[in-house]
Amino acid sequence: MNIVSSANSVSDEKKRSWNPLAADAIAQKYTCYTAVQGTELIHPLMPDIPIEAELINSHSQIRQKILGEGYPCVGARSAFNRQSYRFGLYPHLATDEAVYAVCHDLYEYSHDFQVVDGKFVTYLAMFRGPEIKSEQHFESLFWQQLQAMHDVDVRYFSWDKAVNSDPENDNFSFSIGGRAFFVVGLHPLASRLARKTQYPTLVFNLHEQFERLRVRGKFETMKQVIRARDIAFQGSINPMLENFGENSEARQYSGRAVPGDWQCPFHPNKKETP
Repeated sequence: MNIVSSANSVSDEKKRSWNPLAADAIAQKYTCYTAVQGTELIHPLMPDIPIEAELINSHSQIRQKILGEGYPCVGARSAFNRQSYRFGLYPHLATDEAVYAVCHDLYEYSHDFQVVDGKFVTYLAMFRGPEIKSEQHFESLFWQQLQAMHDVDVRYFSWDKAVNSDPENDNFSFSIGGRAFFVVGLHPLASRLARKTQYPTLVFNLHEQFERLRVRGKFETMKQVIRARDIAFQGSINPMLENFGENSEARQYSGRAVPGDWQCPFHPNKKETP
């Protein structure tokens, strides 16, 4: 992927201190940071911009799925019920436009949710394409997207010190904007029903909310509830689910049942110096 930054092409007056891509022309053109306000969809950064029909449709589809009967992930259901989530619809997965726009919008999301209290929060990045040919195809695009996002992010932020940047390490978690995220891939050809969606989608869950659950002694209970609901939803438990600390969570990200000798294609970089 050939990523060309255009960070100085927009007036400095538009820069927001927490978002290093606030003045980036590519990010500004394709940003789609969207929230639910009551019964309406809004662009918080550009409230006068109308919501396009495809964005409404894509949001409606994912909302119906997550709030549908029996959907396993109780955290996602809680976030949708409480409207404590943000989302966007972007150009094709693993393109420059999608990389810069999602980075930009995750910086905004992280600013909006600086403190994670008892509620679940999440960010859903949906993509207009490409057509997914197989689980392996999606997995390849998935990691290309994360790698390219990291290559942009490392210019401005260090890896979250609470987690490890080595995808082979048991304490690995993806980091963007200096905060760790557990990333979940969904797409049309996913073998797990809970991960099957019309649009290729990456769900970014702040890692710290799971740590809070562990501290409060609620994480194991939630995990068992999700597993029981997953069995009821599909008839079997997700074979890639691991207990915390038993293996790298990178193996769970794309949703494909990867073999034991699978090697993650992600490679962390050191933060660039000014």
